Amino acid sequence: MFISVHIYSKNYNSLLNFVKYTQKSIFFKNKLKLYNQNYFFRKTKIFTVLKSPHVNKTAQEHFEFDYYTKYLKIYSKQSLVFLLFLKSLRRHLFFDIQFKIKIINQPQKQKIKLKNKINPDNFTLINNNFVLKDYLKVVDSYGILLLN
Repeated sequence: MFISVHIYSKNYNSLLNFVKYTQKSIFFKNKLKLYNQNYFFRKTKIFTVLKSPHVNKTAQEHFEFDYYTKYLKIYSKQSLVFLLFLKSLRRHLFFDIQFKIKIINQPQKQKIKLKNKINPDNFTLINNNFVLKDYLKVVDSYGILLLN
């Protein structure tokens, strides 16, 4: 199952160290496959605060801070173990990192594989009542798959 991880932080060095640590860890090399890795993106947020609460609109203070983000797309057979691994890393080592995790289950690919397996064109028909009943069951289930 594919897992899309959006990692962001205000501290660039912390984000860089997190990515290096996860790529070098034994768990990451053995259990997971990294499919897509984007570069670091920097996003600046600016907000203003009025100095006086009344009429003086020109008396404003501007504040800004940067967010650094990175996107990872990972394939894992044991997605729950990977999510627990990320949570423990964040809790014990990297406090200032935030995650947005999106799990991508691909039912369309599974449906296509199932259609290819039970395609009636792949079966040969023999003049036998038992085989004919099985063939009709295959045709019926293939029709149901096409309608869904």
